[in-house]
Amino acid sequence: MGDLVYDPPRDGPTLWEIGIPDRSAAEYYVPDPNPKYINKLLVNHPDRFRQYGLWERYAELYPNQDLVYTVGESDYQKDWFFAQVTRKKDDQTYQATTWQIKFKLENVNQTGKYTLRLALASAAQAELQVRINDPNPSSTPLFSSGIIGRDNAIARHGIHGLYWLFNVDIVGHLLVQGGNIVYLTQAQSTSPFQGIMYDYIRLEGPSSLNSNPIV
Repeated sequence: MGDLVYDPPRDGPTLWEIGIPDRSAAEYYVPDPNPKYINKLLVNHPDRFRQYGLWERYAELYPNQDLVYTVGESDYQKDWFFAQVTRKKDDQTYQATTWQIKFKLENVNQTGKYTLRLALASAAQAELQVRINDPNPSSTPLFSSGIIGRDNAIARHGIHGLYWLFNVDIVGHLLVQGGNIVYLTQAQSTSPFQGIMYDYIRLEGPSSLNSNPIV
């Protein structure tokens, strides 16, 4: 039969990346459990994510503002929560969350095509929306996944489920020289278990071999 060779998609050079492309969210920050729920069998266990109730810790760590990750400064093992979940509010309802990835570009090809690759390790009745330099969660997103996923890895104390890969084209004029922000919104918010686990995120610049602009 011969060798089967898989070439992962790539359009241009890597500008930055977050995580390890292994179809798991295990490399990201998994918090200590609430002492009320701690399972002593899992204390000092490598599978920290199997502790109960870790999804509730997000609202405790980020009670008012969502996660902000700065490329070149933040460490995904310490600063990237293992799951983008909803925030539980005082009235027992749930709120959508928007994470930010801040990064700098020394030069921008205004007519070139940049590519944001979003590999998900899990999704549970979630909707991932992407905006570039647009902080308004009510505006039309550059990309929406639609409602995806039913693997319930968050609720069942897992660290991966069904794999998803989304490739988002970004026209160069949406970016600026200097500081830029990618906004990642998980827009569904009726349950504590709606959310996304990221596997790997990469921003690619325009290919030197393919400089055709996109419109």
